[in-house]
Amino acid sequence: MKKFILLSLLFFLIVETMAQVRPARRRHYNRFFESTTYVVKDRDPFSNFNEYFIAAMEKHWELTPFEVISFEEFENMRTDSDKSFLILADIKQDNLDQVYEFINFVMGHRRRNFDRMPDLGSVPLAYQDAHDLNYLYKMGAFVKFMQTFAGEHAITPRLRLTRFFNVNDEDLREMELWLLEHELAPEINTAEKISQYYPYPVKIATREQIAEAIAQDREDVALLHKIGPEDVTRTGRGKCWKFIIAAEDGRILYSSNHDVDNDNPDGLLVSDLKEIADD
Repeated sequence: MKKFILLSLLFFLIVETMAQVRPARRRHYNRFFESTTYVVKDRDPFSNFNEYFIAAMEKHWELTPFEVISFEEFENMRTDSDKSFLILADIKQDNLDQVYEFINFVMGHRRRNFDRMPDLGSVPLAYQDAHDLNYLYKMGAFVKFMQTFAGEHAITPRLRLTRFFNVNDEDLREMELWLLEHELAPEINTAEKISQYYPYPVKIATREQIAEAIAQDREDVALLHKIGPEDVTRTGRGKCWKFIIAAEDGRILYSSNHDVDNDNPDGLLVSDLKEIADD
């Protein structure tokens, strides 16, 4: 898939040099709940983002009215602090080596400066240039996360890549953990191998099965959102981020990260399962 096409050099530079997420404050959330949320369409004609994301919004979004707009319309509206936006963007943060693809969930700001827009609960999707198959099937879960975070931001962990905090919610042990085989370290790439380290329910699932569980709001299912270097870095090395989220409402139940090397592949590790299972 061709990635998000930035329509102006100025906007490209703003996004590429973004150094810090500016978390929204209570007053921003108050304005958000009174706003219309604008979904900014990806202009890339080869992108599947619009189809999947708009369908997920139509099925799951309940907090505010929403409308779909073009990037040109966003450029005209972004300085209105009473409007909220969802926009696909490539973000480089100052303490990370790589550029990541995000769904930016932000309020407008009077200054035409991307990193001044208050962040309401953005979602990191993948390394820039990673294949969109890694995340498109989970769009419903991301919409649910953004709703849950906006509604309970004081108590809900953020899907963050900076100032990272590990999360380990014991509710996960009451759910069945659905995993993709290729996102698991070789030592745990079957249910039988997993059972040696993790005594709770697990299913080696397909993308289609996970998408269906999200669509059905399954309260008994949790799924992995892995962000790793895949084959987009020259060395195959980088940071692997792991978030386990609830299919029902997108809550984060577990999070961790590690540096990818010969001993720690790009995927969920034995150490993750042990940590989740640890009483």
